Amino acid sequence: MKKLILKPYDKIIITILGLIGFLTGCNLINPPLVEYGTPTADYEIKGTVTDSITSDPIPKTRVTITRSQTYTSNDSTATHIDTLAIKETDSAGKYDITVQQFPLEDITFEVKIEDVDGSANGGDFNSQKKDVVFKFSDLSKGNNSWYMGKGVKTQDFKLKKK
Repeated sequence: MKKLILKPYDKIIITILGLIGFLTGCNLINPPLVEYGTPTADYEIKGTVTDSITSDPIPKTRVTITRSQTYTSNDSTATHIDTLAIKETDSAGKYDITVQQFPLEDITFEVKIEDVDGSANGGDFNSQKKDVVFKFSDLSKGNNSWYMGKGVKTQDFKLKKK
């Protein structure tokens, strides 16, 4: 007799406890926006690679974007270099690369141009490096969340033949 009476009550109690947990743990009408991660920003670097004498575009040159960070602890210092992107210039010698990074007050990227195919692109050119510096004020307004916006810089290169 006790088993017959307790079985329906067990189901009711389990249902009530389950609903209490669900209804108190979830905001069904207006769920809060929960975000995980770190702030990021997009940094776009674009430009044109040309011959320094003829001003002709140089296609198929390798564009490498790196960022170095120096870490200091106690009595030692170490520098870490991250390669963020590698692309080739198009037939008009243009490149356009966007990297996503943690936004800092000032962030410096090194852009390196290398002629990797020898004379096939109109000559054998020397490599060249330039630093591109973004300030926090260069970023467009983000979305009032973890995205801090986008910064765009143009960096052209004029390569000399070897």
